[in-house]
Amino acid sequence: MKRMFLAVAALLCAVLAQGQGAAQKYVEQLKTTDELKEAVWGISAVKAGGGRVTEYNSRTRMMPASNVKVFTTGLALNELGPDYRFKTRLAYSGSIEDGVLKGDLYIVGGGDPTIGARDSVAFALQKTFSEWEKLVRAAGIRSVEGYVVGDGRWLDCEPQNVSWQLEDAANGDGAVMSGLSFGDGLQAFTVAPGARIGDPVKITPTFPDTPWMEWTHTAVTGPAESGDQLFYACTDLVPVASMTGSLALGTASKRITCNNPFGALTCAFYFYRYLENQGIDVSEGPADIDASGRLRDFDGDGAGMALAEVQDSLHFIGESLSPALKDIVRQTNGHSDNYYAEALLRVMAKEKAGSARFESCQEARQAAFGRLGVSGADRMQFYDGSGLARKNYITPEFTTNFLTAMTKVQSYKDFLASLPQAGSGTLASRLRSAPESVRSRVRIKSGSMNGVRCFSGYILSSDGKPENTIVFSIMTNNTVVPSSRINFIMDRIITLLAEENGE
Repeated sequence: MKRMFLAVAALLCAVLAQGQGAAQKYVEQLKTTDELKEAVWGISAVKAGGGRVTEYNSRTRMMPASNVKVFTTGLALNELGPDYRFKTRLAYSGSIEDGVLKGDLYIVGGGDPTIGARDSVAFALQKTFSEWEKLVRAAGIRSVEGYVVGDGRWLDCEPQNVSWQLEDAANGDGAVMSGLSFGDGLQAFTVAPGARIGDPVKITPTFPDTPWMEWTHTAVTGPAESGDQLFYACTDLVPVASMTGSLALGTASKRITCNNPFGALTCAFYFYRYLENQGIDVSEGPADIDASGRLRDFDGDGAGMALAEVQDSLHFIGESLSPALKDIVRQTNGHSDNYYAEALLRVMAKEKAGSARFESCQEARQAAFGRLGVSGADRMQFYDGSGLARKNYITPEFTTNFLTAMTKVQSYKDFLASLPQAGSGTLASRLRSAPESVRSRVRIKSGSMNGVRCFSGYILSSDGKPENTIVFSIMTNNTVVPSSRINFIMDRIITLLAEENGE
């Protein structure tokens, strides 16, 4: 009886193996490989029109890293529309008398993350400031007896996500959010080691110019091959920051980015300087608004500053618009821009739930999943919009369910166009050995952090039929081998899936 059972089991396994595609067979082999046997990993691959292609461990929750951005950008497109544009408004307090504004000029931010950004999507700063200047002159203002105030209060959110690790929150990955931002919320430096171990690291701030900042640098030159161990600390409470840690001897001079928690003040400063160059004098210079609602200019000790005007009491003189949301989404996914992703989540929450705070972001996201028809979101764990939080836990199956739902909405074309193709953006080195007929059909969002590699996206069908598009998500967590070995495995899975989908 036992022999008969074993024979039947062996026959059943053989039959099942014959029905497996090449990708599923490869996945079965991976279960015992050195790269993944002690890791947590899973895959879900389905046809957009229905039907499973490949599956392993697809209902296990894992950290998705930047794969969170596919949810953030997809929901934003579906909720706000591809042509949504962020508004930045100009306003003033006080009164205008004979061309003199006896009050303050306000730049009232509406969450636009692109102001002052140096990418292919953002408008040139000269263009934006020229529009604002025209609004000022059209209002009859020729000089200002007050401040240019950077006002970021519309986005009523926490400056940073409290679940981010300190090392991420301090560097360019976790920029501080504001309703009025500038330059991706970043401060750039050039850094270079000294001539000997123990010498001070050479640190020079570059862009943007932030003359109110006081920097203290205690970083030293470390042993050769010790890497970049620099750590930057800065908050929006006081304009003081420090750079500590070490930089390896022999490291070439390089550019690094860190937080600039004074985005609204930086924007006000640059516009103040622009107005001065255009002959519009501003007597008090730039200022922003602190958490208590008071103006601050960091000129002297900042004591005794007045309360800022309530936004509803300001006199609004016009607005400027950001690039279209579909273009911002393309930058977000194509270059895995954390700042843009966090702005999209918060603005979606502000527009749909009335607030941009953490709880409202959670509420707005859950409601958006429901309107899209994606179930199971309550069993996933989302903590931010970018994927920087290590508290995010999502399954490959949920990811493919979401990506499949996106194929059925009007914004799908714009969403698909935002995902990088092999050989471009964050996928510049992916699928190098695959034929062009494969690379040209693959659209992927990657996600990576220490011990985490995730790829999710679409493989377009060679027959052009949307229902035959393969929707996939591959997630690996707790890996300790070099990421190049994990990338090789993922590339192989994707190539096999693409080949099954028609060469």
